[in-house]
Amino acid sequence: MVFRPRPMRRLAVMATATALALGAMTGAANATSPASSTVKPPERVTTRQGVLFAKPAAAGATTGEGKAAATGWAEPSSMTAQTYSMALLTFDDQGGTSVASGADEYRQLLDIGDVSGGKGDDLLAITESGQFRLFPSTYSRPSSKYLVIGWGWQTYNQVAVVGDLTGDGRPDLVARDTHGRLWFYPSRNSLTQPFGPRVQVGSGWNMYDQVVGAAHFDGTATGSLLARDQQGRLWLYDGRGDGTFGPRKLVDAGWGTYNQLIGLDYNGDGHGDVIARTESGDLYAYESDGAGGLTAPTRIGSDWSEYNALGNEGHQPDFGKGEIFARYSNGDAYWYTSEENGKLDTRSTAATGFTPATWPTMTATVAPTDNGMTDIATIAYDHALTYLEAFTSGTIPTVAYNVVVGPGDLNGDGKPDLLGRNPSGYLWFIPGDGKGSTDGKPVSLGGGWNAYNHIVGAGDLTGDGVPDIVATTPGGTLYLYPGLGNGAFGSRRAIGSGWQMYGRIAAPGDLTGDGKSDLVAVDSAGRLWLYPGLGDGTFAKREEIGTSGWNGFHDIS
Repeated sequence: MVFRPRPMRRLAVMATATALALGAMTGAANATSPASSTVKPPERVTTRQGVLFAKPAAAGATTGEGKAAATGWAEPSSMTAQTYSMALLTFDDQGGTSVASGADEYRQLLDIGDVSGGKGDDLLAITESGQFRLFPSTYSRPSSKYLVIGWGWQTYNQVAVVGDLTGDGRPDLVARDTHGRLWFYPSRNSLTQPFGPRVQVGSGWNMYDQVVGAAHFDGTATGSLLARDQQGRLWLYDGRGDGTFGPRKLVDAGWGTYNQLIGLDYNGDGHGDVIARTESGDLYAYESDGAGGLTAPTRIGSDWSEYNALGNEGHQPDFGKGEIFARYSNGDAYWYTSEENGKLDTRSTAATGFTPATWPTMTATVAPTDNGMTDIATIAYDHALTYLEAFTSGTIPTVAYNVVVGPGDLNGDGKPDLLGRNPSGYLWFIPGDGKGSTDGKPVSLGGGWNAYNHIVGAGDLTGDGVPDIVATTPGGTLYLYPGLGNGAFGSRRAIGSGWQMYGRIAAPGDLTGDGKSDLVAVDSAGRLWLYPGLGDGTFAKREEIGTSGWNGFHDIS
């Protein structure tokens, strides 16, 4: 009996990028049907994270701005996964260099400019557990060592560098919490405490699915924010010079075609620009005209679809899952990972010997620790609940669960949690400790959950940054249970019908690269269907991503 953790994600950065290196199918059996059972076990591939810095800023540009190269973005081929320890990398127009190694994967990376006085751009990194780290610059690149400058940042679903909002010449931050409130963090001249106490400067910001900083966007001396709504319209919020923003102004419409926006000064002229990525992986640069508008786009790259997190990115962090775990009745199991464009990559072996008779339940969960690795929660024949990778010295205290779900951090403490349903139909909240075990006793969330034949979840479906779950009845009704951020769920609401046609349903996280969690389902013909999440609790029209063979699996998750 062998378990192989899924290869860890690859991250690279332009201001940073993450790609999943796990498998779907190749050759004749490409992403349309499961591959054969004779698959060579993969190497354990690690994540690389980093920031792409650019040529020097234009003469007279404000410190920390004008950072991006006018030409020569590093190509994805220079950012491939390695088999050594996870490393934080920086990239510039001359290539890349490793600057830090460790076991953590970051939910968000930000190029803040020079706040440490090191004559180069500093890097901010936020772990899933909410630790805020500063990698000070040494000459032209961040140092290999970091300073811990804060805790509790898991409460924010978006953090953006906005340039100078107060007129002191230093770049500031804004952060949006799960309730849609916008908070301003003023920069101050301190290496160990680079930002002052927060001040609320807005509310209702959950209406936007992408938010990026844009310093001096309209030619003023203050920072700005650009925000995209669900209708694909791009809005500008100019800073007033006191940490607050003026009324929004419409910049343009039709931005819904992009699954990722990145805010940075691309051409080094001191004005914030926007880099936009299509689902197919093409990168386009929209340069600020210095008067509140954008020039016509210029294509500056391709093949960037595999990266699921970009530094200074606009959408919410996508942490801890982005693949499908599928197991046959003989105990062989495989990873099918995302190409970040709605397609699956070549599959790789995940496990052998885990037969359903001995291991009735095997469920892929959002990573239970800061290392970002999707884990497998298993229920053995004796009802022992364990994580196969993160927790190796015992079992999580449990009752007899017949369903287990790992949707992520449900109570806002930065530690991903589990849900378990017992045979009596009660659903239990199992708080995680961030180390692959439990933190306290399970808490009952109520009964009646045996009315559902599927209960799944991985990440946020409603756009607030809190994980949600969905459940189907045998009659085919799909219900959404929105997470409340306190370990409980709000009232269910029906969001679909006809789901009785599917024998298997799974929540793989984000498969399309837009930061919104998706669903997949297998019909009686063995076809695999993708339901792209829209970020408002609903789904776009389904897409066939596997033509046959998926009903051969005993379970998928």
